[in-house]
Amino acid sequence: MPKLSARALSLQESAIRKLDAVAMARTEVRFHRLNIGQPDLPTPAPMMDAIANFRPPLLAYGPSSGTPACRAAAAAWHAQSCPGLGPLDVAITTGGSEALLFALLAVCDPGDEIIVPEPFYTNYNGFCTAAGVRVVPLRTELSDGFGPPSAAALDAVRTDRTRALLFSNPGNPTGAVWTADQVGGVLEWAVQRDLFVIADEVYRQIWFGQPAPTALAFDFAKEHVLAVDSMSKTWAACGLRLGLLICRNRAVMERVERLGQARLGPQPLAQAAGEAAFALPERYYAELRATWGARVDALHAGVAAIPGVRTHKPMGAFYLMASLPVADTEAFARFLVERFEDNGESVMLAPGPGFFGDPANGRDLVRLAAVYEPERLGRAATLLGAALQAFAAAGG
Repeated sequence: MPKLSARALSLQESAIRKLDAVAMARTEVRFHRLNIGQPDLPTPAPMMDAIANFRPPLLAYGPSSGTPACRAAAAAWHAQSCPGLGPLDVAITTGGSEALLFALLAVCDPGDEIIVPEPFYTNYNGFCTAAGVRVVPLRTELSDGFGPPSAAALDAVRTDRTRALLFSNPGNPTGAVWTADQVGGVLEWAVQRDLFVIADEVYRQIWFGQPAPTALAFDFAKEHVLAVDSMSKTWAACGLRLGLLICRNRAVMERVERLGQARLGPQPLAQAAGEAAFALPERYYAELRATWGARVDALHAGVAAIPGVRTHKPMGAFYLMASLPVADTEAFARFLVERFEDNGESVMLAPGPGFFGDPANGRDLVRLAAVYEPERLGRAATLLGAALQAFAAAGG
């Protein structure tokens, strides 16, 4: 057999999806799937109407960086928090994943390094591997709510190959929300060292208490910031595969346009739905935050009540990280899927090691997604507690 590339062989398995096939085989068990951030809320009706009414005479290629109408709608919506943003500052992409990959390809060469506070979204590893970029993890701690690293900590891992800092705010998998002062601090550090910042802002409209600031709004860093957004979470449209890469650095966006030309254009149908999303009234976002806030509160309360479990109160997104009283959450996750059930029910979760640069870390941690109504999340937390007792009894 011909030899596969080192790049392909080094791709990590998804910590989020790795046990899906095993769970699907246990058809007699109802799994509460807290492992995947798939909202169960309905996609807004105006977006579905836009899809139903999309009837062009020809399904033609679209422009490489998106249709003018979708770029203008996206720019106008984001300009509410970043005045002056225009269509040329926005590229429409095939999901937030492509936006992040384009950002990496635009600012990094093979062998360059990206500093990423950990725990981080597990697929950052895959994107960086595909781009030939090395992830340099920098630990943040559950004990302080996964706040941002200090300038001294960032300097301790920076090398002459460092090209950017990548972080999500609100955080996936942590649910942490960095304040405007905290975001401004890490941006100031990056600007002083002439580095880029890639801000994953896919969950920016889902916050509880204080709004999550956008890194785009800091004028002193406008040449340094690339922001990623997506229809998947805020607008409950994961299958639409529509994302955004936003940057006020014109040289960056010219290169992003060329990356877009190489893969042709994103789907025009999805962009019609995107236009409808950006026209939703402000009350949609207030109701969204209320819904997710109630769910996160229910999950947090249920998990925090389990003996031996340590967690924190998420301030945004719809995830929480929890430290479980087990030595290996990979083994516990497999136990839940392969061996545990209570009245025909079990739970799926995402083991912590997949959210760290070194999988030897985070072995006591799990990520849980609050993707059901509060009552079901309460039941899932009860099952989690029962499973921990059963795992301990089985010698786990």
